[in-house]
Amino acid sequence: MNFQTLKSGALALAAALLITGTATATDAPAPNSKWRVDFSGKATSDGEMQFRITPHDGDPILVTAKIHQGRAHMFIAQDVRDTFKDQAPKSRFRAEIVAGERLIVKAHSGEQAFGLELVTSSVGGTQIHISPG
Repeated sequence: MNFQTLKSGALALAAALLITGTATATDAPAPNSKWRVDFSGKATSDGEMQFRITPHDGDPILVTAKIHQGRAHMFIAQDVRDTFKDQAPKSRFRAEIVAGERLIVKAHSGEQAFGLELVTSSVGGTQIHISPG
């Protein structure tokens, strides 16, 4: 292998990493003070759903909900709500169920907007949609 081949490979790798880093940064959700999380489907397996709260100030907060097989979407929403109440700082965030199956996560009065995203889910048979407001 000659030096030119090595140099070309290193440049290609650096460009790929730069593009990947840029895509990740633009994929982050725009901050909002309230987020809706809609669940559909029934859990066909035990698993976990991990969410990331990205506050304006401070480090991201990971919230991991354990979901059991057979749970319908309305009970999954309740399980995730309870997990947010247990794992997210109560002084900054509030989680509640509306319409029986939609989870609302919002900043307390005086708190700044934050990002919310699903990091990973190993629960089969379910779909999760997160949107601002």
